[in-house]
Amino acid sequence: MKSGNVIPSSRNTQGCPEHKKETIKFFCNDHQQSCCSLCIGTSHRKCESIDTVEDAAKHIKENGQLDLLFGNVKNLEKKLTEAKSEQEKNVAEIENSVDKIIEKTEREFKELVDHLEILKNKHLDEVAGALKKGRRKLSDYTNVLTDGIQCTNYCCRNIERAKETENDTEMVAMYCRVKERLLQLKQFKFTKKQITISETKSQVLKEVRNMKSFGDIKYAESDRHVTYDVHDIALSLVSEFSIGGGNPNVYTGNFLSNGNFIVGDSISNGRCLIYNKDWQSTGVIDGLSNPFEGIQVGEELIVTCGGTRSIEVFSASDLHKLRSININEHVYGITKHNGACYVACGSKIIKFDISGKNLKEYKAGGGRNINISATKDGHLVYSSWFLNTVTAITDQGDTVWQYKHLKMKEPRGLDVDSVGNIFVAARGSDNIHVLSGAGSLVRIIEDIPKPVFIKLMEERSMCCVCSGCKVLKIYKL
Repeated sequence: MKSGNVIPSSRNTQGCPEHKKETIKFFCNDHQQSCCSLCIGTSHRKCESIDTVEDAAKHIKENGQLDLLFGNVKNLEKKLTEAKSEQEKNVAEIENSVDKIIEKTEREFKELVDHLEILKNKHLDEVAGALKKGRRKLSDYTNVLTDGIQCTNYCCRNIERAKETENDTEMVAMYCRVKERLLQLKQFKFTKKQITISETKSQVLKEVRNMKSFGDIKYAESDRHVTYDVHDIALSLVSEFSIGGGNPNVYTGNFLSNGNFIVGDSISNGRCLIYNKDWQSTGVIDGLSNPFEGIQVGEELIVTCGGTRSIEVFSASDLHKLRSININEHVYGITKHNGACYVACGSKIIKFDISGKNLKEYKAGGGRNINISATKDGHLVYSSWFLNTVTAITDQGDTVWQYKHLKMKEPRGLDVDSVGNIFVAARGSDNIHVLSGAGSLVRIIEDIPKPVFIKLMEERSMCCVCSGCKVLKIYKL
């Protein structure tokens, strides 16, 4: 399209593209091509379904194929227009993001400079104070030494007088006085004070000097096919492997912002395993009691642990523990939406903020609801493997719709794609049900053995399915 004309140039539509001098008289249904008499005798001689142009035209008109084609073209035009609008919106978004980064950087830099100015003045005040204190101390000790020197001078003058006098009594008396004074001077503990003033620079200041940048700018790109249609996707198995070692019990997993994947091994002495983009194990969080699901919220990983009825919070960068949030309920699946988190607790759903503050509670029908997700419409969707239902509720707790199907047994993990379709892993019926945002069936993807969850990565045209709580299967979309 870059090298040619976007709009097709006008040409003789009656002429055969292969044989320029021949007129199109036939239509090959096998190849969906118009052709001439020579084409019929050469490249299409083995084709089974060939009509005359008149019959083909009649068939196209009677079956509404022109209208269908027109609808498909208009649908593609709509998708391309929407994609263009999203691209233009994305430009505004990144410009807005950069403006915020610049504003924040300028503000933080000024705050840092102001703080450094305060620290500098405080440091110089401490230096001046140390000098003043040292001078005072040294002055006191110098005065004592001056007194001692004056006293020795007095003794020296008396000795000289004693040498000059011819009065023996006066000489002996002066000798005794000087000797007594010298003894007193020797008994007095004169001290020579040594004071030094130095400094130890802050390690933080050294680190600031060694800084290579004021902060890391993350530039990320992702692609999504404009013509993505959930009706057309097929799952092609690429690879599969057993999770961890021993006898794992995995119910759900999630992609992280860096493309890694986290799963929880829900046993009493459980752990969370993290796999990289090549599906190699790169990290482990040990010592968890029945970890069910882990998701990323900003720079933190939060993991639901049913054994301790808590949510454990870890650093997403190095996996060290930050804090615990006590829920005091059996916690299972968790999702996030608009800055809040929602955790499934069997018979209820609890909404809380990242600090752990309880914001709201919702009743969940069925009593055994363990998987939850948020839709693009802002609804909460949870599955009940006991009732074989999937239910959507508003943020106020009102039921929006409920889905039930004869071919959906034991629905488990949920995921939502970029256009709002809801994927439901039905473990008991070996299939994936795809629902619209309104809760109607879009399609059923069959022959998926015992799926407990499905997670999409549209940017990489792939999805991850856990089979039987033990095996991860990677599919190409």
